[in-house]
Amino acid sequence: MSRHYFDHNATTPMLPEAVEAYARAAFGNPSSLHWAGRAARAAVEDAREMLAGWLGVSPSEIVFCAGGTEADNLALLGAADSGKLRGRHIVAASFEHPAVLEAIGKLAAGGWDVTWVDPDLDGVVRPAAVAAALRPDTALATVMAANNETGALQPVAEIGALLRERGVLFHCDAVQALGKSEVRPRGWQADYVALSAHKINGPKGVGALYVRKGAPLAARSLGGPQERKLRGGTENAPGIAAFGAAAAWWRGHADAERARLAILRDGLAEALKQRIPDLIVNAEPAPRIPNTLNLTLPGCRSDLMVMALDMREVAVSAGSACASGAVQHSHVLLSMGLGKEAASTSLRFSLGLGNTLEEIRPCADRVAEAAVAVRGT
Repeated sequence: MSRHYFDHNATTPMLPEAVEAYARAAFGNPSSLHWAGRAARAAVEDAREMLAGWLGVSPSEIVFCAGGTEADNLALLGAADSGKLRGRHIVAASFEHPAVLEAIGKLAAGGWDVTWVDPDLDGVVRPAAVAAALRPDTALATVMAANNETGALQPVAEIGALLRERGVLFHCDAVQALGKSEVRPRGWQADYVALSAHKINGPKGVGALYVRKGAPLAARSLGGPQERKLRGGTENAPGIAAFGAAAAWWRGHADAERARLAILRDGLAEALKQRIPDLIVNAEPAPRIPNTLNLTLPGCRSDLMVMALDMREVAVSAGSACASGAVQHSHVLLSMGLGKEAASTSLRFSLGLGNTLEEIRPCADRVAEAAVAVRGT
């Protein structure tokens, strides 16, 4: 039985170009002055320039770190710790990734006031809702670019414009958007944008934070002077080099790959609808990144479906997770106004490099078989 990997929003396989770049840079400390250190430094700075050029920003505005979670934490907690914010009120989208939710929760526990903004039923946070949540003491707002569960794209350029007009700092988690849509920090008028390498076929454990020149930020990792003293510690030169190689590949292939992924996603949705007529495509009316399909399968507990599909060699993610025998409902779908039943019977299919049209029919067949099995339990 052939295997089918439809969980690219969780992580992606590394590109050969990224593996090669990693191997070439796997020696030398970028802070060392000798030939080995200079080679490592060159690899880091080449990657910085590549990523900055793709995003349309200055290389000096890119801070490398250990993944998207650290980037989100550095932005949110570092901005709050800078001592330069005008107030202690934060506006945050309620469907953010845990990296953002936990950081905001830490600030709330420390006395910051937080207003949560829910998306509409289509999974989109409206700029008007963000504007309505703002107060004179609002210092910071955070809205992700593309939701990691539904794929729904957010109107971050409009949100960024209204925040800039009101003098509110804007943080945007673009981890899931990178590659699958245009990421333009300056066009969004964002102050901080978090990114991750392993979502674009680079290595795990490497990320970056765009920090607008002049945006307040205090370091969270103290030590040496690396990354403009914003992230102490020896840079992961091989990982950063591989990140740059992955960015270079996507910069050259993004348009064609997005079009290909959209065909696969829509083909999979149609094939599944034919086999499971009562399924619901979540966030379908909204613009979405082209690789992501979030479904509610009535009567099919998502944790059981993930296990049933794993037995059939199909890898997907649940919109809910099983922990200690209890189903944890998807906070994303609940924030959209869907009920607990829908939030506990959802699956996420996310496509990427390696997926083909030839996989669609056998995958849909196995999902239908698993649905029959789970509904019969």
